[in-house]
Amino acid sequence: MRFLVYSEVNSENIAQSLGLSEYSYYFVLKEFLPVLRELGEVSVVKDPREVDPLYAKARREGAPCVFLSFTPPHKTPLGLKCPTVPVLAWEFDTIPSEHWSGDPRQDWRYALRQCGRAITHSGMTLAAIRAEMGSDYSVVSAPAPVWDKYSPLRQRLAAEGRRDRSVITVRSGVLLDTAAMSLAAHIPIAAAAVAKAREQEALNRKADVLPVSREQSLLRITYRYGVEWYRLVGSDLLAGWLTRTRCRLLGRPLPEAEAPPVEPLPEQWRPREQRLELSGVVFTALFNPYDGRKNWEDMLTAFCEAFRDSPDATLVFKFGSSEYRSAMEEMLVYMARLPRFSCRVVLLHGFLDGADFDALIEATHFVVNASYGEGQCLPLMEFLSCGRPAVAPRNSAMLDYIDSEVAFVVEGWPDATAWAHDPRKSYRTCRQKINWESLVRAYRDAYRCCKLEPERYAAMSEAAVGRMQRHCSRDTAARQLRELFSMGEVAKA
Repeated sequence: MRFLVYSEVNSENIAQSLGLSEYSYYFVLKEFLPVLRELGEVSVVKDPREVDPLYAKARREGAPCVFLSFTPPHKTPLGLKCPTVPVLAWEFDTIPSEHWSGDPRQDWRYALRQCGRAITHSGMTLAAIRAEMGSDYSVVSAPAPVWDKYSPLRQRLAAEGRRDRSVITVRSGVLLDTAAMSLAAHIPIAAAAVAKAREQEALNRKADVLPVSREQSLLRITYRYGVEWYRLVGSDLLAGWLTRTRCRLLGRPLPEAEAPPVEPLPEQWRPREQRLELSGVVFTALFNPYDGRKNWEDMLTAFCEAFRDSPDATLVFKFGSSEYRSAMEEMLVYMARLPRFSCRVVLLHGFLDGADFDALIEATHFVVNASYGEGQCLPLMEFLSCGRPAVAPRNSAMLDYIDSEVAFVVEGWPDATAWAHDPRKSYRTCRQKINWESLVRAYRDAYRCCKLEPERYAAMSEAAVGRMQRHCSRDTAARQLRELFSMGEVAKA
């Protein structure tokens, strides 16, 4: 069988796409490649227009062929001659079942009907699809098969044990460490924001009580805005027009436009080689800080509350986005406003190569998630695959693999929300809000387990490895794919 695979984000644009919507589809595609190569011949296409010529070639050669589009249904290429199967991640308990902006593809049933089958990564999404498409719709849940690639690390950790202290090198990144900096300088940022908001509130109240005699006429308002527009915009436009006119009349070339000066980044924010040393009880979370679902606010504040008197507790936030400065600044303000704490918080931006990513996993005792919903959560699955228990909720895709055997479970409750890409923000589904007090307890229980109950920690670690082997190994994915492709005629030439 021949597999044609596609993702909007690819090896050429991933560096510019980190943190953007659906960038993780590229990483999911990469994890599936070894399994697909075991099942057949694989071609990675960068443009859907490549698909039908490759399909025609396969037909001439008598080879079955299928196009796997690692995209949500509303972005899946349709109308191709080649049988098409969307491979999608989804974190809500319902799928879009209505369209907007005059685009029928926003109703996922439209694409799913045309494709005839689908691959997803969780039991919840599988149930949501069948709720709309019928119980006999051909869909399987095949989580990204990440378990196998960590076999060498598991073997090394089993043979050598955990080091008391780990050193991680970031070739080019930004590192902020509360153990090596003062948060006091960031308090005025918050104070200034509060003062500005209060000043604006006072002005609004004053405007509400102005007597009628103080109201401005339409002519006066128009004049005032006209003067302000000229000051901010019009004067520059007029100057440019006069310069161009003068040059044309005198037959002179137009002067070259001067590029605006680029303000250099302050030293603190310039990516450079960083060295991070970790010891004690380490909690790690990997996420895109600009993805509101990840809920870093609860992860951070609950940690600082749980371990305000525990200097050997460390929280590492590893960013998965190309942008970082504004998120780091906001996190510094959050911490500056909190009561004094003794625990350590590390904010880390930068690419970790294989050995240093393994070192981060090795240094970690617990992987942390406080998300409102996950399509599958690759970092959580990867750390669990290496025997690192979790502090995480049981919601969305995590229902398939998180429980008290492998994690300290965080409680939550359903909260009405909109589908992530719905510009109307219409309430059509639910996200799962996090109980902050439950998160604080889970942190403390995990810390206590690590420090005082080594046998329990070892049992959870072993259970995590076994759980993820059943959940996200290559054997598991291959079994699901074989099941899907035997359901009908999708792979026939």
